[in-house]
Amino acid sequence: MATINVSANVDEASKHIKSVSRQIPFAASLAINNTAKKVKAKEEHEIRDVFDRPTPYIQNSVFIKPSNKRNLTATVGIKDIAIKGTPATKILRAEIEGGERRLKKYEVLLRRTGNLPEGYFTVPGAAAKIDQYGNITKSQITQIISYFKSFPEAGYKANSTEQSRARLAKGSKKKYGIEYFIGKVGQKQTIGIWQRVISGLGTRVRPVLIYVQSARYEPVLDFEFVAVNTVKREFNNEFKVAIDRVIREAR
Repeated sequence: MATINVSANVDEASKHIKSVSRQIPFAASLAINNTAKKVKAKEEHEIRDVFDRPTPYIQNSVFIKPSNKRNLTATVGIKDIAIKGTPATKILRAEIEGGERRLKKYEVLLRRTGNLPEGYFTVPGAAAKIDQYGNITKSQITQIISYFKSFPEAGYKANSTEQSRARLAKGSKKKYGIEYFIGKVGQKQTIGIWQRVISGLGTRVRPVLIYVQSARYEPVLDFEFVAVNTVKREFNNEFKVAIDRVIREAR
């Protein structure tokens, strides 16, 4: 009767299993971080889909805090610190959570000097100069803030004088004269900041910033939904790939 002897090097197999098991936290961290990268990419794609021409600042506002084998948690979020300007979390809060839009910097300045009534916000009018991202240009905002003497005196003496207002109204050979005023114009009595253009053909009036009382946003960027669904869809496969890598490298 034929016999077959089967033997195995148990000690060698045990060492291999121990070697692999020691790398499980590394594999888990690798899978978590690769999944977090996919979550970040999905969130950035969602921002491009939801918003009309988002600025690079907003488009690049998603960050990752990676995990490690001692702390198996990665964080994907919106940056809440800004060296200059307003943190992206404040800009996007109303779009993510819904609610009243925050005041823009120039609105704060106008309100502090009584040029924007309490409870009002602004939207661009027909005379607003719009940049490539759909926002009123910084140069026009600066001109308006200066015209209504709304820059803080401390550290920024850019407010217009009677002389500079007169020069602006006079214009030049290449530019029409311009005046700004706050008031209600037209049959609808639209309130806002208006621009009076002065030329040899007379004057015309157009709104630059229209004052509105309602500036509430419905949630449009479901950050949590995108993240949760991406994790559900991607993590298991990423963990399998990481485990396979650990097994290969342990041989």
